[in-house]
Amino acid sequence: MGQTTQPQLSPKQLSMVFQAAEVGILPGIELPRGYELRAFRPGDEESWAKTLNLGGFTNWNAPKVIRYLEDPERRVGSCVVAHTADIASATFASRAANRETSLSTLSSDHSNEGVVDYVVTRPDHRGKGLGRATTVYVTKFLIARGCKTVSLNTDEWRLPAIHIYLSLGFKPVMNREDMPGRWEVVLNKLEEGGREYS
Repeated sequence: MGQTTQPQLSPKQLSMVFQAAEVGILPGIELPRGYELRAFRPGDEESWAKTLNLGGFTNWNAPKVIRYLEDPERRVGSCVVAHTADIASATFASRAANRETSLSTLSSDHSNEGVVDYVVTRPDHRGKGLGRATTVYVTKFLIARGCKTVSLNTDEWRLPAIHIYLSLGFKPVMNREDMPGRWEVVLNKLEEGGREYS
């Protein structure tokens, strides 16, 4: 008799969630001198697309940024950190129901689930708290708009970003049988790197 094997789960990003009731724990936004957190302005699209590509999100261009900002709420709630003429960091504010790609959500009702979407910082501007600032801004915006939860997806190798999300109060989502083991590896790597999470 042959041995039955379980089907392999295809790779999937890690999911994290922030509960609206915890909004009080989010810090204020502080940026180094020379950086400005603000809303999108026409003319930002080329620099935003470049920042997304430099940050590892491929195939972005100015028209795609404009299309992604067609949703009125996303356009108002998304933010950038500008440095001189460049977008150094940025994050979209989305709803789970309005995303182009699926997010591992906690319920079938996506209308009250916000999404911190495409958090990105240019490599030469990292380590200055810019991604933290945009994540806090977008999370607070979505909760103020009535979202009960705010979710995000990330990859295992983005350890500095995961450390930021955990420090802000985002919690791992165990939405598949492989997630506890994968999260254990991530948390162990963070601890080994001096970034403990409790």
